Amino acid sequence: MGLVILLCAAVAAGTVGVLWQQGMLSVAGRCSTSSTVTIVASPTVEPALNQAVAEWNATRPAVDGACVTARTIVQQSGQAAAAVGPGWDPARDGDKPDVWVPDSGIWLSVAGSRPEAASLLTEQGTSIATSPAVLAIRKPMASALGWPQRQLGRQDVIGALSQPDVWAKAGHPEYANLRVGLTDPATSTAGLASVLSILDPTGSGELGEQQLIAGLQVSRVVGGFAPDAGVFFAAQQTAAAIDTNAAVAAFPALEKEIAEYNAANPAGEMAPVYDAQQSFIADFPYVPISADWVSDRDRKAVDRIRDYLGGAEARAILARHYLRTPDGTVADGTTLPASAGYPAAPPAARKAITPERLSQVMAAWADLQRKVNLLVVLDTSGSMTAPVPGTQLNRLALLQQTAGTGFNLLPYTMSIGLWEFSGRGGEPHRELVPFGPYPGMAGAVPRAQALNESVGKLRAEGDTPLYDTVYDAFKTMQEQWEAGSTNSVVIITDGANEVATGLTLEQLTEKLGKEQIKEKPVQVVTIAVGPDADAESLEKVATAAGGRNLVLREPGSAIETLVLAFTGRLQ
Repeated sequence: MGLVILLCAAVAAGTVGVLWQQGMLSVAGRCSTSSTVTIVASPTVEPALNQAVAEWNATRPAVDGACVTARTIVQQSGQAAAAVGPGWDPARDGDKPDVWVPDSGIWLSVAGSRPEAASLLTEQGTSIATSPAVLAIRKPMASALGWPQRQLGRQDVIGALSQPDVWAKAGHPEYANLRVGLTDPATSTAGLASVLSILDPTGSGELGEQQLIAGLQVSRVVGGFAPDAGVFFAAQQTAAAIDTNAAVAAFPALEKEIAEYNAANPAGEMAPVYDAQQSFIADFPYVPISADWVSDRDRKAVDRIRDYLGGAEARAILARHYLRTPDGTVADGTTLPASAGYPAAPPAARKAITPERLSQVMAAWADLQRKVNLLVVLDTSGSMTAPVPGTQLNRLALLQQTAGTGFNLLPYTMSIGLWEFSGRGGEPHRELVPFGPYPGMAGAVPRAQALNESVGKLRAEGDTPLYDTVYDAFKTMQEQWEAGSTNSVVIITDGANEVATGLTLEQLTEKLGKEQIKEKPVQVVTIAVGPDADAESLEKVATAAGGRNLVLREPGSAIETLVLAFTGRLQ
């Protein structure tokens, strides 16, 4: 009789479902206790997942006599990847997860590179939805480039933003100063996808000099950094509202984020730009956690929830949140309409990447982003008139060509100076462009202009005072040393020291070793160009200053290496 009264009271109060889920009822359904499954999900998928599990909860599920509910907790995929493991700290990381749903399986590779995390991630997970990683660009700018009639690729946008004349020809010179934004690849899935698209566009696993140059091209047009795309989306709202051009007009995002933003901001829409070759696809894997805090009963509930998420009801909820099906097709043409630039068929997905390969790519990206203070020192002695086999150029002309290309790739955060050295005029070397910030002035002209003009006027004549020049350049860069930067001298020569006076090789290497300041290191990078360069001596010089020596016996086939040398980005 008491139970009947309890039920009647519960019905009257509208709390039967609550009591049932809390395990307080023991009639039909036989729930005597309760259990909660905690799902840690990325912010991208959590709202949709939260709605789906709420529908599942409404079915009043029970497992082994216990009423079970599911709840979602938001955490960035990169943060969860760093936290998952036996040492998960609730005070620091939030409640311990029974399931993890990151944006992409790539975060499983990131987490799995740690043995303690790998022990908890024994399953690859089951995709519950997908969303391609794309580049978001303001719709009027995309239209100026021919979109949607012309299918744009990421490189089309990067190329346009790096060449102001493109916008003038398109009738929109006001776009010339706009830039690309980058999101943090250590925490942002779209940011990580963008780095992979730049440095490993085909998913081949190759990371060569051509990819590094592509990375420099992107770095040159970067106008801002943010932890995630949400910061840039918020800036677009402001720009659209006041009809002005904010600095960042394109940035990496997931397709889902663009569609969601456009639905809320029809007056300032963004267009999705897909990778031309292979796309990084966020696949939202549902990953059970194999930890001692997950009971057998909860594991059964985790499996039940996964089955539900694969069903038609949950798929419809996910589609309403601008997500594709696990196989990449558009399930709801009203949320991802083809007329708005969203292809109905899934883009080609890039190959999976190993944790080791991912570490290499991220290390290369970090190297490209570092600030560099660079003094470039060019040999303009008479031997530089020798022809370069396989080309129509002599050695000096080859350096002029590659220097021009390299200087046009310099990021605006860089500081640089330019010297030449030969025995003419009674001095071992001459300053062509004084050291200073690349975007600043060199006398009456911008430093970028001064660099290109000076390189174009070089002429080859005289002997090679190599050792005195190296030492003077090293001391100059010690004076220009800056914390938080790589401070380097790059010496490019085709010969050997040809002067009888001045420093000997032994004296130079001794001075470089003794006078190096441990707290303010200056690297000397030497590049031996052609068959006559004294590679052995240059190796000793570079080693003494904590640098390296590159030997380019056939410089005509090493164009990309020389271009990277002029940017201070040799690997």
